[in-house]
Amino acid sequence: MSDIQNALVWGAAIIVFALLAVSGPIESDVAQTMLIILPVLAWSTLGAKRSCLPCPLARTGEKS
Repeated sequence: MSDIQNALVWGAAIIVFALLAVSGPIESDVAQTMLIILPVLAWSTLGAKRSCLPCPLARTGEKS
């Protein structure tokens, strides 16, 4: 899946969870906690594909 599709899935999951919390089957304490945790989980999984640049100080083969 592309990054946009993953973001849409996370967004839909957060919205569905919020609607379930408003309609009543989920307790308010659990809903409040999950509505804080779900965006954090989404951010951590969507931001995991960043490329790491090599540190210029860690070059091998150079004499100082």
